[in-house]
Amino acid sequence: MSDTIFSVLVDMAQRERNTTSKRLSEAKARVDAAQAQLDALEKYRAEYNERQRARMISAGSSEGMRNFNAFVIKLESAIKQQKRELDNLQLKYDEVKAAEQNAQKRVMSFETLMDRRAEEARQISHLAERKLEDERSASAYARRRPNTSNPRLA
Repeated sequence: MSDTIFSVLVDMAQRERNTTSKRLSEAKARVDAAQAQLDALEKYRAEYNERQRARMISAGSSEGMRNFNAFVIKLESAIKQQKRELDNLQLKYDEVKAAEQNAQKRVMSFETLMDRRAEEARQISHLAERKLEDERSASAYARRRPNTSNPRLA
């Protein structure tokens, strides 16, 4: 493969990695937002339970208790729904993270292949230079050395 093809492959792999990195960042932001919303719901539930317990101790009406229980049920349902949403977002995040890691591996693989190709080209060039230098040295030596193949010249 030519260096141009390797360059194109590396460029394509880098663009894919950059795209998946951006998707990963966006997925992480969604997970963080869902976690923050879940935390807020759970905090509100704890605060609401404390306030209502204090009111129930002092007031103790059955109507107030029914309203409290109905609201707590709705709040628990919202928390469960938010946990499911968080789980789904976490799964999507994990998928994108795996894709980003695979894209990074591809970039590194192509870069390694490109580096190996460049090293091979350097070695071939070096060997060609050595061969040329050896041929020049042999030629120069042959010119300086007296011709022993013709006995009359010796």
